[in-house]
Amino acid sequence: MLVAIDTSTQWVGIALYDGSRILAEHVWRSKNYHTVELVPAIADILAKCQVSPKTLTGIGVAMGPGSFTGLRIGLSAAKGLALARNLPIAGVPSLEILVASQPGLRRPMIALLQVGRGRYAWARFRYKNPRWGQITETQVDDIKTIAKTITSPVYVVGEMGPEERQIMGRKWKTAQLAPASFCLRRPSVLAELAWDKLQQGHADDNASLSPIYVHTLSNVPD
Repeated sequence: MLVAIDTSTQWVGIALYDGSRILAEHVWRSKNYHTVELVPAIADILAKCQVSPKTLTGIGVAMGPGSFTGLRIGLSAAKGLALARNLPIAGVPSLEILVASQPGLRRPMIALLQVGRGRYAWARFRYKNPRWGQITETQVDDIKTIAKTITSPVYVVGEMGPEERQIMGRKWKTAQLAPASFCLRRPSVLAELAWDKLQQGHADDNASLSPIYVHTLSNVPD
């Protein structure tokens, strides 16, 4: 039984996965109350599914990029649970979680995440059956800068509000915007990715596992 934790942005998610079924999934928007909401939510989802922490066999956690504070809180909770129960832990990049749930398309994709102060972490991906693969480095820009890079047909997915969707929508000849339901990171997807990683023997080291912070990305000044 694996519990997945994603606190990359204001959208927080947790899921329970037994290797064949998603037993529960909870996604909500937190107004920067990750600290007080996350641990009770994990306890609640375990209780509702009648799953004892003693039966957990692994932890999956979203690694960012994203909110500095959110990532730190999520990773601390995941590490603490893994350490207390002596469980293997698997970190998964947050853009990977978003991308893994998208349909296969011929056109490339831009996936983006809010990282604060009107900025987005984003990268381009291309579909090669059976999965999407990242074809550019992850960068941080505002939405208008990202929109200017669109000069040919592209699929755009991620946390976009009305204004951001309008800006991207002006590229109507080239940009196909994903529906809102596809733009939400699903902790159930994180659970499957983390489970596969652990099954392949690629658990991360609890002590050295660290988030992908915005300031570590290539185009962000020190």
